[in-house]
Amino acid sequence: MKQMTRSVVCALVLGIGLNGYAQSEQTTVSYFNGKENKTMNVQATQFAPAHPAACAEKKPAPIVEAPKPVVAIIPKAEGDADKDGVVDTLDKCPNTPHGYKVDPTGCPVSVTLHINFAFNSSVIPPSNYGDVTKLTRVMNENPPARAIIVGHTDYTGTDEYNQKLSERRSKALADKLIANGIDPKRISASGKGEKEPIATNATSAGRAQNRRIEVELQ
Repeated sequence: MKQMTRSVVCALVLGIGLNGYAQSEQTTVSYFNGKENKTMNVQATQFAPAHPAACAEKKPAPIVEAPKPVVAIIPKAEGDADKDGVVDTLDKCPNTPHGYKVDPTGCPVSVTLHINFAFNSSVIPPSNYGDVTKLTRVMNENPPARAIIVGHTDYTGTDEYNQKLSERRSKALADKLIANGIDPKRISASGKGEKEPIATNATSAGRAQNRRIEVELQ
């Protein structure tokens, strides 16, 4: 006896008749009706059962791939060649010596002061004490920096006298810085007399501006 196909078995179990035929081959089927063994001839055919779910093949569950882990992209750290705390792409002064305090552009903090004196005087006015304190603080924050101090006068008096007066004025500030703890080796003091006026010497206001010392931090 030939083995029954899945369709034939399902038809017998469910008591569903076979509809139409696809081929003429017949198969003899043995079965037990509860009392005795019997046989019957069945013809193989294709059919659509009334209850397709009863004989439908079970399809394997779809394979769901696990989500791929998200890999965080860490940006490459930017370089800082002169080690001043400002990355090279933003550093406008890329060769700052080590130890200088810099501004957001990577350039050393610079201070230029103008301290004006009374006529024929080398005494720093009390109104400029705050400037001296500021200069001291900046130099302490920038150990490699040097203070370049240059004294000036108006044109009143002889060239020789004004040269010495300008030197006394620059020395007055140098002495203040040294008294505040700044190493004398970091201070340069000189005078230029009346040679470099910044205003006219024809007026009292102009002459007052010329009686000065200038300080640049380098």
